[in-house]
Amino acid sequence: MKARNNPMVAGSPRSVAAEPKTAAAAPRGGALPLTGGGRLPLVFIVAGLVAFGLAAAWLAHVAGRGSGFPPFLHPEVVAVAHLWLPGFLLSICLGATYQLMPVVLGEAVRLREGWLWTHAGLHLTGVAALVWGLVSGRYVAAGLGGLAVVAGVAILSVATLRTFRASRRRDAAAWSFIFAAGWLLATVAAGVVMALNRRHGFLPLSMIDLLRAHAHLGLVGYFMSLLQGVTFQLVPMFTMSEARRPRIAMAGLLATQAGLPVLAAGLAWGARGPTVAGAGVVAAGLVGTGWALAATLATRRRRRLDVGVRAFVVGMSLLGLGGAGGLALALGAAGAERLLPSAASYGLVVIVGGLSFTVLGMLAKILPFLVWMKAYGPRVGHEPVPVATALSSRRLEEFWFGTHLLGLACLLAGVLTETHAPTMAGGVLLVAGAALWLGNAARVLSHLLRVVGPKTAAMVTAKPTPAS
Repeated sequence: MKARNNPMVAGSPRSVAAEPKTAAAAPRGGALPLTGGGRLPLVFIVAGLVAFGLAAAWLAHVAGRGSGFPPFLHPEVVAVAHLWLPGFLLSICLGATYQLMPVVLGEAVRLREGWLWTHAGLHLTGVAALVWGLVSGRYVAAGLGGLAVVAGVAILSVATLRTFRASRRRDAAAWSFIFAAGWLLATVAAGVVMALNRRHGFLPLSMIDLLRAHAHLGLVGYFMSLLQGVTFQLVPMFTMSEARRPRIAMAGLLATQAGLPVLAAGLAWGARGPTVAGAGVVAAGLVGTGWALAATLATRRRRRLDVGVRAFVVGMSLLGLGGAGGLALALGAAGAERLLPSAASYGLVVIVGGLSFTVLGMLAKILPFLVWMKAYGPRVGHEPVPVATALSSRRLEEFWFGTHLLGLACLLAGVLTETHAPTMAGGVLLVAGAALWLGNAARVLSHLLRVVGPKTAAMVTAKPTPAS
């Protein structure tokens, strides 16, 4: 299938075509396969969406209790954070990565499909054991779950490295996959060490300091590194714009890589100097990424941003705000008496705000196209098929966006003022927003089971495409 006939990869190096037996089956210069026949990315994504619903309900339960929001080292808060991050956000990013990496690098994933399915099994069972072990205080089980996640990430790292080496692309979008995979491996390995240390106490460091370092390895190392690259593939694709300021985008990505080791070491050892220095360099990297993103958006031909892109831009703005807030916390701007609510607010802005908006915003664009390629791609030229944008409901997306944003605002107001009513309202609104997003996702996924008839709404008839 030619790239111009593939809505998912318009403007990308290659297109996505039929399903191979191995992920590396497509020859150089030929059409790229749907990774795992399209099923593998969908398994990760659907599992992430299930975790999203559970995590939103759990967070609302925690926020709605009259005793107030627990401290961030409380076992229940740590468990729900892991359900939200590795369970929800990471699962979706892994599914998207396995499909986007070939698009960005112009090479099929260079690892046998069986290994990729092994990663899916290890990740899903590992996250379940990890969350259960954390909330129940069974840290050996949490450590074993973490080991399963580590093994899965090792498979991802090998696949990423081999695919990157086969590719000739070397811009920020390409390098972001390598950096993100490396930091993710470091993050999950550090989590296993922390779980074992919680039981045996062999590290002479504060658990709170270690938890802060572990969290930033994942938040900045994996999620931000990935976003600082793939943004300049996805935003031009979905806004019909041109990626601008590539050197500044690359400088922003490299600044994050340089600042994070210093930041993580400073947090782990409780050293203010390295923490401030590392946070400052990371913040400068975010400024560079924001600059390049603004320049790219200024060239867009689609002047009106749809909900998915708007949510992504809001999420990136919140990540920038979170970076500024993190630097302020490192400088001690909050004061000892306001440290806990300020730190909790920082986490909410970054995780529930920035990362959730960016991931769900882009997923609102990616999921319909992925489902379209799986459900209708083989039928193009043989019968009428719906356009990909008709699979989802714009109204549900708009309602989700407003509800999630209002819920975040209420949660932040409740946490900062340490009052129960807005905190509880924020939790309820987050659940309502999650229900709206999941309802829309169910609508999209239902097309995998639907038989296409000649009178389906929003139909287009495409010309047959030549065999790859």
